[in-house]
Amino acid sequence: MAEENAAKKVTIEEIAGALGVSKTTVSRALSGKGRISQATRDRVRAYLASTGAAPAVRGAGAAVQATHNLAMVIPGHFVHLDLPFLRKSMGGICTVAAQRGYDLLLCYVEASDTSQLERQLANRKMDGVILSRTIQDDPCIELLRQYKMPFVAIGRTEDGAVFQADNDQVGAAREMTRLLLQLGLRRIALLTGSTTYYVNADRVQGYLQALAEFDLRPDPHLVRTGIESSAQRTDALELVLERRPDCLLCGDDRLTMDVCMDLQARRVRLPEDMRVASLYDSELISRLHPAVSAVQFNAEALGEMACRMLLDLLAGKEVPQKQVLGHQVILRGSTQYARHGLHN
Repeated sequence: MAEENAAKKVTIEEIAGALGVSKTTVSRALSGKGRISQATRDRVRAYLASTGAAPAVRGAGAAVQATHNLAMVIPGHFVHLDLPFLRKSMGGICTVAAQRGYDLLLCYVEASDTSQLERQLANRKMDGVILSRTIQDDPCIELLRQYKMPFVAIGRTEDGAVFQADNDQVGAAREMTRLLLQLGLRRIALLTGSTTYYVNADRVQGYLQALAEFDLRPDPHLVRTGIESSAQRTDALELVLERRPDCLLCGDDRLTMDVCMDLQARRVRLPEDMRVASLYDSELISRLHPAVSAVQFNAEALGEMACRMLLDLLAGKEVPQKQVLGHQVILRGSTQYARHGLHN
């Protein structure tokens, strides 16, 4: 019986279900990190003691057979979107992984549901993980640490212990905003997604820094964040157009394309009635008419760099904590300076 109990494993999800708490709470109780009460920690430990089980996590120093698989963690809602960044960065990861004899698994997570990642970790499906996006208070990071899984994040995080492959999003947003200001535009509206994603928070910071360089005070009515749905986009666009901006600066290519379609439906002409620019370039907007001014990043090279960092970690090599790639601002027809008033 003792041997059976010693071999018995229970997942974090099973513990959470039995105790009626979240998986994050269980993970924190087991790791000893995070803000939870001592009473909750004691409940988790008491449950494990009563069942004679051990959490199914990778123990320190445990011998684990290599799978030659890597996993890329992707926010679940991305599967419904055509995102060139994701496709290109994934291509870069696959190229480097294949060169070193590894395959790539995909893992979809939501803010409140990391069960697929936990299942892959518990079943030891991979040797390392690449996070495709960085968000504040990401439960994936704590889960990966709990399982002692090597990982690299694409994007910035304030956790200095995380290995990061990133673009200079603050610098890129600052440069694009500065160029628009140099064109004579002064009422530049910023439309972007949730600032729980570090990339969007950085874009806002760069935009504000450029305004400060020109001694311009930001108009809070022209800064709209948290745009994650078509309804939110419609509301944000309606509100900023009421403030009569002379340019719409959008956080990414998908949002830019949708905004351009909305403007077309309103019979607002680009660039005669409104200028539009994007903080991420892709074929979604470079093929519009007029083509949209944008910040150009090499997403494939970013994926390659993240994968190379992870594989070097797995090989025991010394890896820089953070590596950053450059960018280029491309000015196109959508920001030519000509204004004849908005069409309502």
